[in-house]
Amino acid sequence: MSATETTRQLSRADEVCTTVALAVADATETPVDELPPLYSVIDPDALNDIFQPRNGDRPPAGTHVSFVIAGCTVSIRDGAVIVSPGAETADDRTASARASAN
Repeated sequence: MSATETTRQLSRADEVCTTVALAVADATETPVDELPPLYSVIDPDALNDIFQPRNGDRPPAGTHVSFVIAGCTVSIRDGAVIVSPGAETADDRTASARASAN
């Protein structure tokens, strides 16, 4: 996995979920079809409803969502998707705790 933060700007041409998937794929150097489905961690329709630019409208200032998928923290704010690799998921923490206990 790449250790580089990836940023993609939201656009009217692509759904927010598509932008998220492409940014996570870039950050993890993983093909999009090999990533876990976005709906496994967050409601994709809600993301699109909140952040999809429509008629020049933008979400209210300060609107921000963060979640973890594929070992990355994904943040959506200010018209951009920012993906930071290296996030620890609940499954990672459980596996780490089990390894420490052994």
